[in-house]
Amino acid sequence: MSKDYQNNIIDITDVELSPREPSVCLGNGEQGFECSCDECDYFLLCFPEFASNDEED
Repeated sequence: MSKDYQNNIIDITDVELSPREPSVCLGNGEQGFECSCDECDYFLLCFPEFASNDEED
């Protein structure tokens, strides 16, 4: 994923997303809008712990 991203992005449902700031993102399901995290293109910016490790030990 490219490190060049916009701070605020409008998704297909006209909700403003805030990559890397899941607590304030309007798409997080806690701000009065439906949660869109599972279909968000920027999911791994908010939740890097879910990134797969390509390196095998």
